[in-house]
Parts: sequence; structure tokens; C-alpha cells
Amino acid sequence: MRTIVLYQSSTGCAEKYAQDIASAVGATALPLKKFKWKTLKDYECVVFGGWVRNGVIQGLNDFLVHYDDMMANKQDIIIFSSGMSIPTKDGRAELISSNILDLYHVRYYQLRGSFDMEKLSFVNKLIMKRSLQYIAQDESATPERRALLSLLDRPIEYYDQDGVGKVVTLINRISTQARE
Repeated sequence: MRTIVLYQSSTGCAEKYAQDIASAVGATALPLKKFKWKTLKDYECVVFGGWVRNGVIQGLNDFLVHYDDMMANKQDIIIFSSGMSIPTKDGRAELISSNILDLYHVRYYQLRGSFDMEKLSFVNKLIMKRSLQYIAQDESATPERRALLSLLDRPIEYYDQDGVGKVVTLINRISTQARE
């Protein structure tokens, strides 16, 4: 089964996950903007991964523009996101809802990502600093939200091996079913 793993990454975390998933299943990983959509029919499984900013999976809309084509080709679609929050059932449900993934026939995985302020683009760094300033000034901010203030000085390094394993297992299961 031919699989393509597409991604949009800001600091390299979603890219690392995409590369590792692709490597584990013998696929190619490409940045979303470099994928030639005219070759879409060459793949039976299409995976997309993007990073999360303010509850929105970056690049997802550009990917889902091609949803009807993927469904017409009867392709399996898997989406993953990487973000700073620790994956939880409620957090996953919120991401599904805010990105309207419940309107699509896709499989979705929330992976925990790393964060390093220094790896952000100028614009994203500015957005993040303003968000953190807002939290610092918000007297009603919860301790969990206030903990985000440490991001200015201390990067978070995390790799979700279990999440990657689940995505790889799913792709392998789909591939096995396709051969039967």
C-alpha cells in the first residue's frame, strides 16, 4: 500500500513525527506545500500532521480542501496534530470540535509536541509573547495557564513515542487489510 505523509511544521516537531511515521511504514514525508496534488491518486493512505496554535491545526484547511478527491479515490485519511498540551480525552474532543474534524471521515491522533520559543518565526514569536503577556496580566488565570509563562525561558522537549506507535500500527493494519 502506498502511503504519503504530509505535514506543516513550525518548530520541527510535526516534521519529526511525520518523518518517523513515514520511515516506519516505508513511506515518503513531504511538507504540505511541496506535495503535487495531481499525484494524489497514486496513494491509498494519506496522512497529514500539523502543529496546533490556539486550538487550530495549522495547514489542516489546506489539506481538507482536497477531502472530496481523497474520498472519491477511496483513500484512508489519517490526521495527527502536535501541540504543547498533554493529550487528554477532553482535549482531543475539543480539537476535533474546533477543527470540525467530526464532519469528515478521518482518523485523528493528538500527539504531544515540543516547544522552543527560539525556533518560532518572528510573527509566531510575537503572537506567543503577546499571549503570555495576557496571561501574566490576567488575575483569574489558573495555575496551569500561569505555568505557560515559563516557556519564555525554558523550552519543552517531548517526544510522543506511544502516539507515533499508534499511527504506525493503524497504517500497518490498513495495509494488511488492503492486501487481504
